[in-house]
Amino acid sequence: MLFKYAVIAASIASSFYTLANDLEQIGRTDTQAQAPELSSELASVEQIKVTGTRLPDAPVGALSIISREEIEQINPASTIDLLRRVPHLDIAENGNAGGFSYVSIRGGEFNFTLVMIDGVAVNDSTNSRGGGFDFNQVNPAAIERIEVYRGGINTIYGGEAVSGVINIITREQTRPVISLEAGSNRQLNASLTGSHAVTENIDLLLSASTQNKTVSDFESVHSRQGLAKLSVDGERSQYNALVTYNSTDVEGFTEDSGGELLAIPRISEARDSEQWLFSTTGIWSVKDSVKLHGNLSFLEREESINNPGIAPGVFDGIPASLITSEYERGEVDLYADWRVSPETSFIAGLNLRQQDGKNRGTLDFGFPLPVDYDFSQDTKSAFVEAQHTIDALTIQGSIRYDSPDDFDSETSFRLGANYALDETSKLFAVFNQGYKLPSFFALAHPLVGNADLQPERSDNFELGFEHSIGNDLSYSLVYFYNQFEDLIDFDAALFTNVNRNAVDTQGIEFDTRFALSNNVALTANVRYLDIDADQGVTLRKRPSWAGNLQLDYTYQALSTAIFVDFRDEFLDSAIPTGYVELGGYATLGASALYDFNEHIDITFNIENALGKEYQDAVGFVQDDIEVRFGLIYAF
Repeated sequence: MLFKYAVIAASIASSFYTLANDLEQIGRTDTQAQAPELSSELASVEQIKVTGTRLPDAPVGALSIISREEIEQINPASTIDLLRRVPHLDIAENGNAGGFSYVSIRGGEFNFTLVMIDGVAVNDSTNSRGGGFDFNQVNPAAIERIEVYRGGINTIYGGEAVSGVINIITREQTRPVISLEAGSNRQLNASLTGSHAVTENIDLLLSASTQNKTVSDFESVHSRQGLAKLSVDGERSQYNALVTYNSTDVEGFTEDSGGELLAIPRISEARDSEQWLFSTTGIWSVKDSVKLHGNLSFLEREESINNPGIAPGVFDGIPASLITSEYERGEVDLYADWRVSPETSFIAGLNLRQQDGKNRGTLDFGFPLPVDYDFSQDTKSAFVEAQHTIDALTIQGSIRYDSPDDFDSETSFRLGANYALDETSKLFAVFNQGYKLPSFFALAHPLVGNADLQPERSDNFELGFEHSIGNDLSYSLVYFYNQFEDLIDFDAALFTNVNRNAVDTQGIEFDTRFALSNNVALTANVRYLDIDADQGVTLRKRPSWAGNLQLDYTYQALSTAIFVDFRDEFLDSAIPTGYVELGGYATLGASALYDFNEHIDITFNIENALGKEYQDAVGFVQDDIEVRFGLIYAF
């Protein structure tokens, strides 16, 4: 299996190298007379594309970025803990370890958020969550930064980014660093990351990490991750090749079982997963105003779930099952970036995507009932994105045409505008129209699948204002409105998935950061959400009010942060209880980083410092005070 991946990676790299040489030769021939004037332009080939646009400039709309420096300050125990520091994400977990985690943006379904690693989509269309992503697969030690774009953006990334995008950017060049950490709940985390300049133009980065946490005999997570990244800077080009591997073994109570309080039988679910990701990216400057971009990627994920079942309660029970799923996704993305003038930029490109998924396993109805299926889907796409600036007004527009197998072709579009009132203030507005194809699970599962399902559709609108006063004060206010139609739901009478629901969500997001002094800063984020759904439709785990406060203090070698997360009461459900309202809560935590000397940093973290008892899901009680101590050594 590993040999197969090595062959694929070598083939991809070889193809890029050959194409790059050809393009560089063309570039030299076409621009030989003006080479001196091009030198400064070629030195600035973009390595970073901000999530939300393929254009060189930042997107119009709400974007949050957590940098590597902030990650080191936060020192999160998991990627889901890191995402809790990102404003305006609704996050819930089934328990303290081993349970599923959920991320919703602006009231959208949990599978309406596209998750990417270095720009490569990693949502698994075979799982029962309709394409949701398990963040246990990513170790924070391997993350350089996280970019979260809130709002529909199908025209850039296709029919999965219905309510937002979470793009996890892997580590970049750094001196060798080893990190060791231990804490309550038998937490033991370790990582080793470092890069090496192979030549003047070639850098190699390697990272290996492990995370371990055992809360009880029923809840545990053990994750191992490896990463290799090769970067090559040519005279007129840049190339990056990435390989990541993750293996995760978790145990936790089954989703909707009622957790440690109510689960019957009192047996945990075991999930084992393994994921490989290969990608390679090239950027070639053909002329001073034209760049070609090429991206090739391959993802393979395998997951095995041993579910003990759930006894009947208010809702019907779920039989025990043993199911293995496999998912493969290959993608080719090619586009041209043309800087027509300082005021006008233009993108045009093609995307080819192939997905294959299969399930193998049985449900236990007193006899083993097979639930096997195989499903494949190819999608061919073309897209155009443009930006034009007129004085203080910047307009961005994009359109995408998708032609997926077994579905009608789809056209989605997006239009945004940004107006600078002055040097410190701006207004922006965005409208997006998109769709999401049904997951493989919803289409092909032999018991509940429905091959006649149609895509889920969305209209997204946002209007925002941002203002800053130097480095001392900044704030923003955003109003959003989303309309989701043809949502996929399970019909108990027909015992199949159907399109039938419509949901409107709207709300306000407020962010501010205030520097109280040179050493002290206060950050606050508040989100209000209002949901209007069809009769009989109840969206779970979406509080009306949510937000966080963080106070940062820096003194000489010590950096500290005290933070409070709060959320309003919200509806949830479990098989033993039916729908219930869970109380709101606020939790207090703190982190500290002490720069002991040039080589050694000492870390300290405490979560839920007051021992608050709360539930993110019915019956999954969280009341532990978690403490962690760590040592970081930089060679």
